[in-house]
Amino acid sequence: MTPATVARFMASLFPASPLQNCSLLDAGAGMGALCGAFLHRWVTGGFGFASLDVTAYEVDDHLRERLARHLARYNNATSRIIPDDYIQLATAHGLRNQGYTHVILNPPYKKINSHSAHRLALRRVGIETVNLYSAFVALAVAETAPGGQIVAIIPRSFCNGPYYRPFRDFILARAAIRHMHLFASRNKPFKGDKVLQETIILRLERGGQQGPVMVSTSTDDSFADFAAHEHPFEQIVLPNASERLIHVPTTTAKSAIERLGAVGCSLADLGIQVSTGPVVDFRMKAHLRPMPEAGAVPLIYPFICARPGQYGL
Repeated sequence: MTPATVARFMASLFPASPLQNCSLLDAGAGMGALCGAFLHRWVTGGFGFASLDVTAYEVDDHLRERLARHLARYNNATSRIIPDDYIQLATAHGLRNQGYTHVILNPPYKKINSHSAHRLALRRVGIETVNLYSAFVALAVAETAPGGQIVAIIPRSFCNGPYYRPFRDFILARAAIRHMHLFASRNKPFKGDKVLQETIILRLERGGQQGPVMVSTSTDDSFADFAAHEHPFEQIVLPNASERLIHVPTTTAKSAIERLGAVGCSLADLGIQVSTGPVVDFRMKAHLRPMPEAGAVPLIYPFICARPGQYGL
C-alpha cells in the first residue's frame, strides 16, 4: 500500500505534456493510491489532457472492490480494471507496445523461482529477471509508447549484482533515466506496513535520449529535508563498467566509487577469487598473520559491533 504522500510525490514527477489524450497504466494497483494521485493532479489542473484512460491491474478481489470505488470518483476519466495476472497477460502474445503514455507503479516484491510459470513466461519474451518488481517494470517499459513516462517505486537492489544485470541491460537499452529519488531511511517510507527495505523512486522515458539525471533524497515520506542535484549520466552508470552498475550519488562531491578506478570491474577482471566457507579465522590461528607478507592474502568478513566503542570500533 503506497502512502498518500509518496503517491502524490510520484505523480508530481511526471513532466508537463503536450498530449491531448493520456493512457495510464497502473499494474498492481491495489486500492488505487497511485492512479488516484495521478487523476487528482489531472482534475486539479496539473495536466492539460483532454481525456484520460486508466488501465489498472489487480488480482486481489477485496482490493479490486476498493479500487473500483476509488476510480469511480473520477467520472470524467475512462477506466478499466483487469483482474488477470499482469505478467501472464502481458507476455501472452510477445512484447507489444500497448500505447501507454504514462505508467505509475508500486509493483509486488517477491522472488521468482527459476522454473516457475512467471519465469518461463518472461523468458519467452526475452526478459530474464529474478523478482516480480523488476518483471513488472520491464514489461511496463515494453508496453509504453515512445516518449512515454514511467514512474515506479521499487527496491534499490536492482542497481547492483549479477542477478539483476539482464534487467539493467533491458532497461538501459529501452529507456533513459530521468530522475531517481532515494529514501535514506529503510523503515520510514512504508512504516504503516512495517516494510524494511531501501527504496528508490525511478522515472524513465521510453526511447529517450539519455542525458543528465536528477537525483533527489529525503529521509522519509514527509519529504521535509528534500534535496535534489543533477548529475551527468557518467556518474550514474560508470563508463566501461562491464556490469552496468547503477550508482545513486547523494551529494555533488566526487564519491569513493568515482575515485576508485577498480569499481565496476568484476572479481574475475581483477584476478581475484573468493572463498566463503573453508577458511574460518578461529580454526586457522596458526596461519593468521598480524601484517601483510609475501604469500599472504586478506581474510575479509563482516563484523557487527554490539555497542559503540566495543572491540575498539
